[in-house]
Amino acid sequence: CFRPPLESMGREYGVIVFGASGFTGKRVMVEMAAHAPGVKWAAAGRSADRIKSAMTTVGLLDVDVVVADCADESAMNDMCARADVVINCTGPFRFYGEAVVKACVNTGTHYVDITGEPEFMEKMENLYDEPAKEKRVHIVNCCGFDSVPADEGMLFTQEQFGYCARAESFLALHSGGKGFAGHSTTFECVVHGVGAAKELKKIRAELAEKRPKPIPFIGPKLKVQDLYTEPRLKDGGYVAKFPGADASVVRRSELYRSAATGKPQSQYGAYMVIGSLWNAIRLGFHQKTIETAISFDFGKKHVLGNPGFWTAGAFSHEGPTEEQMAATSFDMTFYASGLSEGAAAGGLEGKPDKTVVTRVSGPEPGYVATPIFVVAAALTCLEESKKMGPGGVFTPSLAFKGTQYRQKLIKRGIKFEVLEEGKPAE
Repeated sequence: CFRPPLESMGREYGVIVFGASGFTGKRVMVEMAAHAPGVKWAAAGRSADRIKSAMTTVGLLDVDVVVADCADESAMNDMCARADVVINCTGPFRFYGEAVVKACVNTGTHYVDITGEPEFMEKMENLYDEPAKEKRVHIVNCCGFDSVPADEGMLFTQEQFGYCARAESFLALHSGGKGFAGHSTTFECVVHGVGAAKELKKIRAELAEKRPKPIPFIGPKLKVQDLYTEPRLKDGGYVAKFPGADASVVRRSELYRSAATGKPQSQYGAYMVIGSLWNAIRLGFHQKTIETAISFDFGKKHVLGNPGFWTAGAFSHEGPTEEQMAATSFDMTFYASGLSEGAAAGGLEGKPDKTVVTRVSGPEPGYVATPIFVVAAALTCLEESKKMGPGGVFTPSLAFKGTQYRQKLIKRGIKFEVLEEGKPAE
């Protein structure tokens, strides 16, 4: 049973879902309606008619509508001032996200989003971490499939050790006969992210002056490969370096966690399971052709306008069907090594004496699991912001450590499991 949050700021709404009429925003509204009883919330976006149409599509009635446009700073401030927490579902975030973050900081409103764009996340850290601290506001990026399973899964894995030296994660998607599909906005975010590599490099150079200085790793450096066969996986086969935000998010969490504990960072590598050599060849071909095309203005415009053509039907303006989403699931398996509690008590310079295999799993990742992740994040901010400590710009595992966030996910069907414990091979 939901209890009114003791930490509510007494505003008109506990939560506002911004970008509610979008493909993912509609599903976030459904999650709020079904799993946030007692919370007064509203749906927001540029068009009241579009929001009401989206509500009709998903069978929602009697939800308040707030009209606000990212291009109107006054309207954004007014919207954010009416809520304790804003869930931002409006992407690509590099175009539409900063206005929402800025308004939340201006009005002292907590913020969570579903971005998977490293350039945007780290830009927000660079620009708004200090102002958010001054306002004691929590700005938490990447609270969707990018990158809760990886970030929270890494923290869960570390908790099985006295000190976790290294971990590698392997994402596997499982789909039914209709296959896996994604929405064009997701694809658009990826394309713009690939094109923002130079901007990201510049932002990281500026952040290096503000972030804690890294504590050197213990042991040999973990080499992350582009493509190889992984014998530890049950079915073997090829894996490829994961092209999403997971690695940058987890390593950022590790940097700050290391500074807080005084322990060296855990090394991390992120992979996705490809399976056959033919799948690996197809993936490589599509990646290279898209990267080449978007290096030209005309090519980029064509790629963004024709996602189905460039991804062999994997992404479309219509997005996945309900049948496809119902038949799809994910699991992310972590293989880690480090020191047991007993060994770590004697210092961290010893040879690793423990291995662990953990797994995070759940339903279709992009549009079923993502609403679960981000609504749980918003409710955690609403109910437990004092446990989250001083404000700032955070990753999920940094923001929600010590709260009931993981328990909320487990109640919604996200699994965190220890599959194996053992000792390293001699």
